Amino acid sequence: MAFLVSITEDEARRPDVINDAEFKSIPFITTNDFDSIDNANGSSSRAFLFLDADENLQIATPELFCKKLKCQEHDKIKVISIFGNTGDGKSHTMNQVFFDGDPVFRTSTEQSSCTIGVYAAMQREQGVLCLDTEGLLGTTAKSNKRMRMLLKILAISDIVVYRTRSERLHSDMYEFLGTASKAFCLHFTQALQAMGNGSTLGPAVIIFHETHYTKPLESSVEESAEDKLRNSFARLNYETNAFSSLRYVGIQTDAKKATNFQKITDALRLEIENTAVRSPRQPAVVFKAMKLLNQKFAGEIIEKAINPFPEQYFTCGAHCESCSRRCQRSMGHVSDGEPHFNTQPCNYQHQFENKLYLCKACYNNGKEIVVSIRAQSQTDTAWSGLAKYVWKGDVIECPYCGEIYRARQYWYGNKSPESSVVHVQVVHVWKGGNSGLRGNAHSAQMVLDSVNSLSEAFTNISGPWAKAISDLLADKVAPSYWRPNQEIILCHACKRNFEKTGMPKHHCRGCGEGFCHTCSQHKLPVPARGWLQPVRVCNDCHQQLQRKSDATPGSKPTNDEGDILVRKYGETIYNTISSVAAVAIDYPKEMIKDSARPSYWVPDAESPSCFICKSVFGSAEELELGQHASKQSTTKANRSDSRSGGGASGGGASGGGASGNGSSIAGDCRRHHCRRCGQAVCSDCSKRRMPVPDRGWLTDVRVCDSCACVPHASSNCSRSISSAISDAINGADAEDTTDLQCATSERRRSSNSQSSNCDYRNGNCNASDDAKAKTE
Repeated sequence: MAFLVSITEDEARRPDVINDAEFKSIPFITTNDFDSIDNANGSSSRAFLFLDADENLQIATPELFCKKLKCQEHDKIKVISIFGNTGDGKSHTMNQVFFDGDPVFRTSTEQSSCTIGVYAAMQREQGVLCLDTEGLLGTTAKSNKRMRMLLKILAISDIVVYRTRSERLHSDMYEFLGTASKAFCLHFTQALQAMGNGSTLGPAVIIFHETHYTKPLESSVEESAEDKLRNSFARLNYETNAFSSLRYVGIQTDAKKATNFQKITDALRLEIENTAVRSPRQPAVVFKAMKLLNQKFAGEIIEKAINPFPEQYFTCGAHCESCSRRCQRSMGHVSDGEPHFNTQPCNYQHQFENKLYLCKACYNNGKEIVVSIRAQSQTDTAWSGLAKYVWKGDVIECPYCGEIYRARQYWYGNKSPESSVVHVQVVHVWKGGNSGLRGNAHSAQMVLDSVNSLSEAFTNISGPWAKAISDLLADKVAPSYWRPNQEIILCHACKRNFEKTGMPKHHCRGCGEGFCHTCSQHKLPVPARGWLQPVRVCNDCHQQLQRKSDATPGSKPTNDEGDILVRKYGETIYNTISSVAAVAIDYPKEMIKDSARPSYWVPDAESPSCFICKSVFGSAEELELGQHASKQSTTKANRSDSRSGGGASGGGASGGGASGNGSSIAGDCRRHHCRRCGQAVCSDCSKRRMPVPDRGWLTDVRVCDSCACVPHASSNCSRSISSAISDAINGADAEDTTDLQCATSERRRSSNSQSSNCDYRNGNCNASDDAKAKTE
């Protein structure tokens, strides 16, 4: 016959098998086993497992929670939790402060952690629920899940104790508390308010810091220990605004003596009695808050394995500008002649044009032949390439298959090359690399450069002869009272030398003398000489004709009307041809230049003067007119200052002297663009010719003096850095060490901000400091 025996709930939860002597050495025991062991000191209170390592609540209902705490449902309690690194004595601190040293929370002398999860125990006299948490920095495969569990425990706590036993405060304390404050503000506050918890402030935090050989933080008149802590949090970009208060309790303990917990006990008693911010709550409210947070913030977390080898210590720091992936080669590989490299595919971006074209026919046959869109084929000359570019557009040429694509064949468009003749491959964009890609955008400009170089060479060779022939023909059709061009050396008015300044000669239709453009800007009819329409006259003749319109300026008489008839016809024909040439030749040329100009070049409208020497661009006449206008404005300003009694006459004198007699003007100041930095420079500041592979110019092109002095990746020392380091490790001789020092000194010399001299193709160049700084 079976008998029914009534048992209590605690008896029902006990295991059927009781541990015997051979199992007592196991360091990890379950909560029920821990509750079943009799306390040697006679204490009947034991901590129980509240949350396991997988964030699972071990208590099902609020009633069972109150029963485990051995308290009534209407009791009011405060929640105090302790955090810290594993091995810093959290459990021992809770036992000493709240339970007079009784081992309510299990401690252990073993290396294995004695607290896995969260344990709870009730201190009835003070009305405190004590929570002992799993230690940080402990060995676990679920560090992220452990962190989330600890943050949820902190969110339901009224008082938080961070226990640390170290000679100095570590960064992990700042990181944990800063993360807890941020999580409470962003996530836990809203969830707790939805449950009916009206408090928006987090727990009060007490940092319990114990040292042996160093002094803890001390308060002074100027700054308290708490202020020092807040400054440290702010310096590490962490906030503590979620905590209702922050307090520091520091003690220094002799290594041979036990810890004195009196200061932390007094601090906790004051916080427990303080109900201004956080009032005691019923156990059911605490349980429901924990259950709500546990249900809301649950789920699997991706645990990333700790990388024992930090790649960023030794890997190249270059990143792809298109996909932001990092170069996978070691540092210094560029000096060894190896390009940047990453095995992962890249993303295409239109701004970088990071596509490589491979000949599709060769690609299908197993060969990867890179082709590019250019303005002319390799066999075309400069003039024929320009003509084909205007007529047929861009060309794609394969070294094996020949010409495989034209943008427009006899003025009608072809299909896109990507859909017909090329295979597209997206590549990474490294800073300073991809010269082949950038070179494609400048192919039209390269054609224009070739044409311009031929034109300049032809002009330089034939210029003096053409000028002499032009002057001779002009003298043949000139009126008899005009002075011959070969006799005109200086301007008749300002005495400027035409040969030195490069300014053209002009004849006054009144007196027939030779003048510069500045001294012969006026136009008036000269009926006495046969010029019935307004024509060019000098300043003196202009004043004379204004006084008397039928006067005959000059000393030489006019023979007859036929004397000037030939000159009139010549001027009419010349002006007509010049107008047609300007419309038919100059305008299309400028249009082609604008379309072919690289994007990194500074626009002409933004560069009125040379980037290095600050010389204003323009023809000799334009520059002369500018100086003349500046001189007149300076003179007017000086006159107004002298009338008003100002003392600025010295400045006016210097301003007039700046222009002087105009000897600074020596012909046209044409605008050129440096192929390396894209700045506008004059001819005198851009006499160097060198390749610029970073910009896609593989042949000798124009560079400014500032860029010509910037050192290149190829050092004068023949040895690479890696080989020099290898020789130094293996015991290299003095000569090899000198090579390494040569490479180092070359870099230091190139980075000097002062004016430096550098040799390039046996020519010295002195770079301007300002221009070099702006260019770099």
